Amino acid sequence: MDITNPESSGTRMFFGEIEEIVDEVESRFNMFKNFDIIPNPPDDHIFLKNNKYSSRVLLGSPLRQKIEKEWDLLKKNLPNSIFVRVYESRVDLMRVAIIGPPNTPYDHALFFFDIYFPKNYPSNPPKLCYRSYGLDLNPNLRPGGKVCLSMLSTGYERIIHKYWYACYTQDWNPKESSILNVLYASQGLIMCEKPYPIDEYNKKAFELTCGIMIRVLREPPMNFEDFVKGYFRKRAHPILWKFRQEFDCYKDQIMIIELFNNLYKVLESNGTYCIHHLCFLKSRKGNTEEEKEEEEESRNYMRYFMKIAKTLKNLAESLAKLKHASKETV
Repeated sequence: MDITNPESSGTRMFFGEIEEIVDEVESRFNMFKNFDIIPNPPDDHIFLKNNKYSSRVLLGSPLRQKIEKEWDLLKKNLPNSIFVRVYESRVDLMRVAIIGPPNTPYDHALFFFDIYFPKNYPSNPPKLCYRSYGLDLNPNLRPGGKVCLSMLSTGYERIIHKYWYACYTQDWNPKESSILNVLYASQGLIMCEKPYPIDEYNKKAFELTCGIMIRVLREPPMNFEDFVKGYFRKRAHPILWKFRQEFDCYKDQIMIIELFNNLYKVLESNGTYCIHHLCFLKSRKGNTEEEKEEEEESRNYMRYFMKIAKTLKNLAESLAKLKHASKETV
């Protein structure tokens, strides 16, 4: 298929399919609310799988009333970087997506948490499980899913949280604390600018964050599939640009090039045109035949789009002239 030839039927089919995907993905993403109530929890919810957390909360019970009050608090106060899904049939369960804060190794990444409200809530804090995808990218987000946050600690954990856990300004207070406090603390204290005291470890955190993006795109949590696709469509270019800025900080150039290629491929397969980001690798890898082909393909894309833009401009000018001529005739 010749993508440079606008008369090619294959070309029309190719770009037509891309346009349809863009419309569908973006429309679903734009409709995705920060907070929403859906009928049932997804099958992949971590606490749903464990029989220990299988009980339902009765209508009119004090626990249900407390949780529903917190729903109202979330609806009114959630920032645009936190997304929550709760369930009519299991009000004691929740799923949350948090966007990594800017100026941190976690910028642009999505972090997912499954949450369970125990029977004695709010006497005891909620239980959080971080969906780590097996990666150890933060001292307070363990690969097994444990979230090390002082306000979530109970029993013996209170003794050690001062030395290890990310410390909130206060411990869990049944009368004042809420799940909103927990989400704010998770985003602000755990996903900080320097999660490790050693810079080399912070570089590693950035690498693993790229790994999280790749895994989340390949295996998005249920109920968040549309959000994940649309989010990374919009963030693909800033993500790759940040990677390019970080590139020269790494000694192992082969490893970081491989990571960049994996990230580029998963973002491009998600529907974002990213091939022009490969050009910056030319000076690092050497001008191989494969790179020459990729660079030429990128130029062909640009020529094609410029030709379309010029045609549309000429068409608009012709229509404007015809409209003006018809007014003069009248």
